Amino acid sequence: MATSCTSRGSARITFLLCSLSLFSATFAFGSDYGKVTTQKVADGVYQFSVSDYGDVGLSGNSVAIIGTEAVLIFDTTGTPATARAILTELKKISDRPVRYVINSHWHWDHWGGNEVFRAAFPDVQIISHQKTRDMMIHDSIKWNRTYLATDIPEHIQQIDDAIADSNGSSSAERLARLKNLADADRDFLQQKRTLTSTFPNEVFSDSMRIYLGDREVQVFHARAITPGDAFVFLPVEKVLLTGDILVSPIPFAIGGVYPATWTEALEKLKRLDPKVIIPGHGPAERDQRFLDENVKLFKRVRQDVAHAKASGLSLQQTQKSLENNVAQYAALLTLDEKSLDSFRALFLNGFVKNSYLELEHPLSDTPSR
Repeated sequence: MATSCTSRGSARITFLLCSLSLFSATFAFGSDYGKVTTQKVADGVYQFSVSDYGDVGLSGNSVAIIGTEAVLIFDTTGTPATARAILTELKKISDRPVRYVINSHWHWDHWGGNEVFRAAFPDVQIISHQKTRDMMIHDSIKWNRTYLATDIPEHIQQIDDAIADSNGSSSAERLARLKNLADADRDFLQQKRTLTSTFPNEVFSDSMRIYLGDREVQVFHARAITPGDAFVFLPVEKVLLTGDILVSPIPFAIGGVYPATWTEALEKLKRLDPKVIIPGHGPAERDQRFLDENVKLFKRVRQDVAHAKASGLSLQQTQKSLENNVAQYAALLTLDEKSLDSFRALFLNGFVKNSYLELEHPLSDTPSR
């Protein structure tokens, strides 16, 4: 079964195949799907990374910030199962209660585990920007309805058909991988269909401060990949949690995207002068190189879009023209030729489109396909 970014089928399945190909060269066996890995990135700061949920789901990073009196969780991953695994790991690290959960934005791979923390800590404050809460309640359900009802089931059926049609021509190892993959996809689908959507019970507008005893946590708003992005900064430790404002290795210009203010947000992150950066997806960064590369990329593409529009090119003509620059743009992130399809599908297409449209009129809060 191919995982090409140019494969036929649902656009969202194609997006996921592109996304998943960035984080693993081959699909793991079933025991490794949705596996949680814990890493201490600073004193009292732990990153929880989650392996892919088969080939139909991926998860954003989750981060625990531990203070003298309480714990704050930044994002709760994609499913209740991985949130429970994180909670088990957290109890090995600290016996302090989780008093705060912050959801970075409305995309479902960042708040699918909210219900787990609410059940374990009934008084927990789940915090997001007001826009994010609104979009969780309204847009998220609409956005994912077809995906859950049709796209994933059809994709699983394709895997089942491949198994049935093998007629002994496939190796035992390949058949085992396909069966494990189908099982993982079914498990993800079941979790998504049955989870209890648990929305924030506190919102903020521009910024807020939270104190975990002796530890200060600063929370800020940005209009970047979504209208209600939240990011967190620890001013003493100089640790920055970005959500999907910054994603490694390729930014996700999917389901919204506000290029001008996203660029401003990246520049604001730079001014904080962080020592450690934990992106929405990917490993923690110990310097600002990747942040600087994103700033250069965003500015370059927006400048090229503005020049194309000023030269009289239509949106379609601009997209076609800038498509020719894909290797040059990808090189700004030090990506190789093998990553060009993913870079085009995950970032360039959506970013160019909305960079052009926002030159004509303000962009809507409603996520675009």
